[in-house]
Amino acid sequence: MLFNISILILLAVVSYFFSRYSKSSASKHQYSTLVKKHNAAEGGKRTKTFQSKAINRAFIDDNSEPVKVESKTNKDVVEISPEFLAFKVLTSEKLTSQQLQIISEISQSFKKPHPLLIPLTQRTFEPNELFELIKTDAEITAKILNAVNSPLFALKQPITNINHAIIYMGVGKVKSIALQCSMQQGMKFTDNKQNEAYHKLWKASYLASAFCFFFAKEIGEKDPAELATRCLLTYLGDLALLSYKPKLATFYLDDFTLFERTKIFQESLGINTAIIGKHLAQQWQLPFSIESGIEHSILPLTDTMASSPLSDEHLRHLLLCYLACRLGDLVAFNGLSEVPAFDEVSFESLGKVEFYYTQKNIQNTDFMIINSIVAKPEFRKKINKIISKIN
Repeated sequence: MLFNISILILLAVVSYFFSRYSKSSASKHQYSTLVKKHNAAEGGKRTKTFQSKAINRAFIDDNSEPVKVESKTNKDVVEISPEFLAFKVLTSEKLTSQQLQIISEISQSFKKPHPLLIPLTQRTFEPNELFELIKTDAEITAKILNAVNSPLFALKQPITNINHAIIYMGVGKVKSIALQCSMQQGMKFTDNKQNEAYHKLWKASYLASAFCFFFAKEIGEKDPAELATRCLLTYLGDLALLSYKPKLATFYLDDFTLFERTKIFQESLGINTAIIGKHLAQQWQLPFSIESGIEHSILPLTDTMASSPLSDEHLRHLLLCYLACRLGDLVAFNGLSEVPAFDEVSFESLGKVEFYYTQKNIQNTDFMIINSIVAKPEFRKKINKIISKIN
């Protein structure tokens, strides 16, 4: 079974790379012209901002006409392929025996979670409560202190105890680090690329959690910490898949978009990371809100939110987490170092295909407050401060 799955993955990957290589020369020339035009407008420099990433790679089906969208950041035309417009995200409903077998194998490759994971997801904590919980486990305590004192946070003075970490960094940050350390128990590193991919996912999940907490507080959500925890655990399926097949690390290291990764995984395995994460959350008996949030986490990638049976509140929370995760991805995977001024969360503003349906989803869920938040200069200051501390 494992051999057959490996062959399926290999064939899908080879096929995918071949299709990308075989794009029409006209499309390649058009894309090259756009890049040159963009670089000239930027003075020939490639800065790590949204503007330098505003031109998305065009994946053109030679037999179909792409949709052309003008970027608000630099007025270049970006093309959206019919392949993306027709893409559907697979769900957990009516899984075949083969799909369930693959999920079982992935779950078995991912160790049982650390005992602290479940209580950390159950509720919010006061500083003293979090300290009392974490100090019961010496191994997790050591891992948290190692993480806090790593170059990731660039502290001027070392932190030597958990209580100090909570006071200095805050309950939310320390809780996020504790959750990530708990999830790390299930990882098996076998090569450098796998380890590098894991650290990118670690960074993306931490930032997504921090961004979501900030967004939720600005909006006035009653439990920002719960939504931040859900964002962090959204990457559970990615971590499990990386542990299961170390060679899949390349899809997290070589500038693949969420759409591309999801498409490849669905074609080769018949499932995606949201399905894997949902089943792990269910197996580990995590709160249902987290399980459901993971299950639907990539729904906003496509044009299906409007037809979803989920409640309006659930859809807004889903969209909030999705936006926070995609912003975390831009930093961790695409090298974003600062957020320039933009007045809405949209494909036209950000230039990434993951945001193609964002404005439509925002309007359908009556969530326009998101646009008013991102348009504020204070928003950029706070977000850039978070980014600067982790880059």
